Amino acid sequence: MFLYKGGHSVKRGTYWDPETREKVILKEDGTLPGTSKETYFKLPESYLLIPLFLLGLGLSMAFPYGVGFVAFIVLMAMSGALYAAGFASIKIFKEMFGKTAVFGYAPTTAYMAGKKTKKSANDAASKEDKKDA
Repeated sequence: MFLYKGGHSVKRGTYWDPETREKVILKEDGTLPGTSKETYFKLPESYLLIPLFLLGLGLSMAFPYGVGFVAFIVLMAMSGALYAAGFASIKIFKEMFGKTAVFGYAPTTAYMAGKKTKKSANDAASKEDKKDA
């Protein structure tokens, strides 16, 4: 029997509440929390691998000779690549538009990169006056 109601005595194990998606783990025999309106089902965590197995089986039937398995692997690789690209682009956008953006400003190179200006006549005259004095 897989279905149990709240307040019933049950053996140790993992019980799932499908409405709240809550997992209740009992390490010893005990009672399930809640009223008799709440429904729990006992399903080992290893049973969650069944949908993955069925997906692989379906792909193997749709694409014979192992192409389904290859398509599944490619699909997993593409989703990983898209995740990595999205994560990298979010990081770049945070750097560009965040409070810590520096926009390539480097004071030491900015000082050296300026245009050379010609000395004005006033500056040249003031230097000559200093020499005479």
